Amino acid sequence: MKNANIPVWSIASVHSYIINKAFAVTLAPIQARNLHSQVYLRLKSALITGNFAPGEVLLIRDLAEQLGTSPMPVRQALSRLVSEHALVEDDKIRASVRVPMLSEDRFEELRTVRKLVEAEAVALAATRATPALVKKIRSLNAAVKRGVRDGNPTETIKANSDFHFAIYAIAGNVILERTIESLWLQSGPYFRMLIHRLFEGLESPETAETASQGTAAALSRNDRIIAALETNDAKEAREALKEDIDRTADFFLSLTELERNAPDERPSKKRRNKVF
Repeated sequence: MKNANIPVWSIASVHSYIINKAFAVTLAPIQARNLHSQVYLRLKSALITGNFAPGEVLLIRDLAEQLGTSPMPVRQALSRLVSEHALVEDDKIRASVRVPMLSEDRFEELRTVRKLVEAEAVALAATRATPALVKKIRSLNAAVKRGVRDGNPTETIKANSDFHFAIYAIAGNVILERTIESLWLQSGPYFRMLIHRLFEGLESPETAETASQGTAAALSRNDRIIAALETNDAKEAREALKEDIDRTADFFLSLTELERNAPDERPSKKRRNKVF
C-alpha cells in the first residue's frame, strides 16, 4: 500500500530529482600503480554506494578526467562492469555506458536473490563471529547511527555498506561475497535514492513522523542482526537479514513508482563485453 503522507514518484521524476539534487560524483585521482584494478574498484565502489543515478550516462572522457587517467583503463573497467550487469551500453552516445533503470519486476528479482544469498552469508557469519569481530560490527553500526543523527546521507550510505560487507566477510566465502557485490552494484543507485528521500522526509513536518519511524525500524534491524551474531545464532541472523531486505524494499516501493513493463536493460549475451 502506498504511504498516504509521502508522495509517490514516477521513475522519470525520480531521475530528474536526482540530477537536480547534484548527485554528480566527483572521483579522486588514481595513483599509477595497479591502474586498471584501481579504476575498476573505484567505479565499483561508486556504484555500490549510489554515487551514480539510475539512468545516468557515464562518459569515458569525463571519468578519465576525474580519475586522472587515460581513457583506456576507464574503458576496460566500464566494460567489466557491463559484463557484471552493473551498467548497460548506451547506443545513443558514443564512448559511454549508462546506469540501468529497473522495472518493478526486475526490482523484485533482486529482492528475492538478495534474500537467498545475503541471508546465507549472514548465517555463516553468525557461526564464525567472535567477540572481537562483533565489537567491530558494532562500531560500524555506530557509524550508521552517527550518519543518521548528523543528517548526512552520504556518510550513512557508506557506513551501511561497510557494516554489511564486514559481516559478509566474516562468512569466509569469497564466492558468496562476490555474488553479493554484484547484487549491490545493481541496487546501489536505488538505495541512495531511498536514503535521500528518507532524509528529506525527516525535514518535512508532513512526513517527519513516518520517516522517523522508518529510520528507527531500520536501525533496530541492524541491532537485531548484531545480537544474533553475538550469540552465534545462525537462524536468527538469517531471519533478521531477510526482514531487513524486505522492509527496506517495501519502503522503497512505497515512495517510488517503478515501471512494471519497463524494458529489461540487462546486457545481452551477444553484445557482452563489447562496450564500445
